[in-house]
Amino acid sequence: MGEIIYEKHFHKETIEEIERERIDFVEAFGEDAEQAPSFDEIMKKIYSNVTYLVLPEREKMAKTFIKTAIEISNDYELDIEIEEHLSHISATYYFDCGACMGFLRRIIEMSDDISFFDHIKGFDMVMSLDFYTKAVFKRDRLIHPQWSDLSR
Repeated sequence: MGEIIYEKHFHKETIEEIERERIDFVEAFGEDAEQAPSFDEIMKKIYSNVTYLVLPEREKMAKTFIKTAIEISNDYELDIEIEEHLSHISATYYFDCGACMGFLRRIIEMSDDISFFDHIKGFDMVMSLDFYTKAVFKRDRLIHPQWSDLSR
């Protein structure tokens, strides 16, 4: 075992704290709790005032991203799911554990965004990589991809 040279832990909400927040929400709305916005209403608000700008060179590069994701999946027998969204392609890998995963560097470096999840579809860990084919603007502000020259 190595010697720890730095460590820091952040507060994670307990079930009790989450439950208190839920109770506070219900108490705040009281009888009007039914008037709280629905999931669909919240999503409609999030996606309002959004503009997509086609990035032709990125659409061409998406084919390489997909091909690379599939190659890595086949070479290392990793479960994968590739989805096409309005603004991007997501390559999602499913793992039961992870060590010596340097072979993923190639696809990670091609990605614009990365997300991790746990306990999805019976796997211990899920890594989702996003590759943007369109620039996403919300109220005229660039949201994705964050690296783009369009942000200037």
